[in-house]
Amino acid sequence: MKLRQISANPSQVIVEQLVASGVRYVFNNPGSREALFFDALASHQDIDGIMALHEGSVAAMAGGYTQGKLEPAVMSVHLGAGLAQSLGQLINIGAGGLPVVVITFAGDTGSFGDKVGLDLDHNFGPTSISAPFTKATWAVMEPEGLPQAIDRAIRVAKAPPMGPVHLAVYDRVLGDDQITTGIIDNPSIADRAGYPSESDAELIVRALAQAARPLLYVGDGVWKSGAGAATMSLAERLGAPIAGDTRAVPIRHSLHCGPVEDAVAAFEPDTIVCIGVRQNARGKTADFAAFTGAKHIFAVGPDIANLKNIPGVEMTVLADEARAVERMLDAAAERLVEGEFDERRSWAMEQAAAIRINRREVVERAGPQQGLIRPWILSDALDNALENVGGGMVMIEQFTVSTDAIKGNRESARNVYMRVGGPSEGYGIGGAIGLKLAVGDTPVVGLVGDGSLYYADSALWSAAHHRVPLLYVVPNNRAYGIVAGAFERADGTMKETGGYAGVALENIDPVKISEGFGVEARDVDNEAAVETAISEGLDLVERERRPMLLNVHVPQGLPQGGHATQPYRHGDTSP
Repeated sequence: MKLRQISANPSQVIVEQLVASGVRYVFNNPGSREALFFDALASHQDIDGIMALHEGSVAAMAGGYTQGKLEPAVMSVHLGAGLAQSLGQLINIGAGGLPVVVITFAGDTGSFGDKVGLDLDHNFGPTSISAPFTKATWAVMEPEGLPQAIDRAIRVAKAPPMGPVHLAVYDRVLGDDQITTGIIDNPSIADRAGYPSESDAELIVRALAQAARPLLYVGDGVWKSGAGAATMSLAERLGAPIAGDTRAVPIRHSLHCGPVEDAVAAFEPDTIVCIGVRQNARGKTADFAAFTGAKHIFAVGPDIANLKNIPGVEMTVLADEARAVERMLDAAAERLVEGEFDERRSWAMEQAAAIRINRREVVERAGPQQGLIRPWILSDALDNALENVGGGMVMIEQFTVSTDAIKGNRESARNVYMRVGGPSEGYGIGGAIGLKLAVGDTPVVGLVGDGSLYYADSALWSAAHHRVPLLYVVPNNRAYGIVAGAFERADGTMKETGGYAGVALENIDPVKISEGFGVEARDVDNEAAVETAISEGLDLVERERRPMLLNVHVPQGLPQGGHATQPYRHGDTSP
C-alpha cells in the first residue's frame, strides 16, 4: 500500500483522500456542523460539490452517476435527519446494486446530553437506519483512520456484488486541529469475480445446443460486467432469444423479446440460462412463474443474489458474467459446427418479432385525441431524434411510454435505455443529472413522468444551477397511472362506477414549475410536431450548455372509460 504523509485538519484529509481515490464529485446537501468539510471541498481544485435542495435528489444524482460511469459516487447528507430524507432513493440505489458511498456526520449522544439536534435518537447508532438498504456500514471515531475508512468504503462499494455503503463520521473529529496521517495514493482498480471452469461453460453451451426452445435471460450484471456484446454474440451463434435487461442488450436487437414474462408466455422455453440476473419479487406465488415450465435452468453471476430467487436451478456458476460468457463462446467455437443453428436463429428472430409486433399492436390501439400525444408516437419520436444525433442515453422513470414497443432494427440501435434500479418514486430528475455528469458529451434525456417530477421537482434547480445540458421529456398524463391501474384491478367501487379518487394530478403546470427553478420549458401537444420539438431541445441543451424541459401532453392515465372524481377539499365544507 502506497501512503503519502499529510498534515492537515480532518476535513482536509477527507477531501484529499477522496481525490486520491479518483472521486470527481461529491453530491451533497450541506449542513452547518460540517462547515469545515464543505470549506475544504470548495477549496480543492481537483474535486467539486454538486448541490441539491433535498437529500433524495442528492442520492438520485449519485445513483445516476454510477449508472453512467460505473464508478463509485460519493454523496454527503446532513446528519441523521438528512440521512432519513435520502432513504427513499437509497432504496433504489440498493435495489439497483449501485456503488454509492454515503458519508454522514454524527454527534455524540452518549457522553453529555443524549438529544443532539438532527442526530438519530441515542438508542440507535448513526448507521442504524441505513443498514437495511446498504451493503456495509461503518462508524469512524479516530481522524487518523479517515483515509483507510474512505478507501475501504469505495473498494467495498465497487466489489461484486456492487452496492451502496455508508460511512458515518463522528463530527467531533471535524475540528481545525492538524493531524498527521497517510493518504492512500492508489485509486482502486476494478474488482472482478473469477472465471468459470471450462467444463461448466461447456455444460451450459451443450444444454443450450440441445434445447428445443432456449432462452437467455439477462440482468443488470451483464452491462455492469461489460458482457453485452459477447452475450449478443452467444445468442446469435446458438439461435437463442434474449429477454430481460434492455441496458445490457438493446431492445431493438433482433433477438430481444423484452420482459422475460413476455418471452415465457410466447414460446415456453425449455432451457433458461440466467446471466447476471437478480430476480425481483412481489411476495406472491407468481414470483416464480417465469421458471416453472423450464426443464433446465442455469444461473451465472458473482453472488448468491444471482441464484436465490430462481427456483429449480440445475447449476449455478459463481463467476464474472463477462468472463463466463467469453468461456461459453470459446466452448461454442470448439464444440459446435459453424452455421449449425442458422435455422433456429431464424426461429428466434421470428419469436422476438412476433412479440414486438403484438406489443406494438396493443400500444397503437388508442385513437388520436385533439391536443394529446399518443405514447407510442412519443417513444418513436424520442428514439428517432436521438438516433439522428448519433445515439444517446435515456433515464426512465415513468410507465406511460413503453420503450419495449420500439420497432426492431439492430443496425441502428445506438440508444441506451435504463430504468431506476428500484420502485421508489422521485429518482428520475436527479438521476438524469448524475448520468449526464458521468457520460460527458453523450446526449442524455430524462424521460420522467409528471408524478415523478412532482416528487423531486427541486432537482431542476440543481440542473439549472450547475448548467447541466440535458433534456427532460415529461409524458404528462395528469395522474398516478400505476396506482389508478391497481385501483381498477382491486375490483371495488371505483371500477364499478368508473370514478377514480386520489389519483388525478390536475391543475399542475410542469412548465411553470420548471421555469420557477430556472429551466426553460415548453408544452408539446401536437403529434406532428413532437419529434421536431425533441430534436430542437437536444440541439439547444448541447449548444447552449443548459437544461430544458418538454411537457408532453398525453392521454390521462386512468383506466379505459374511467374519470377522475372530485377530491375532498376542505374549503368546500361548511364551517
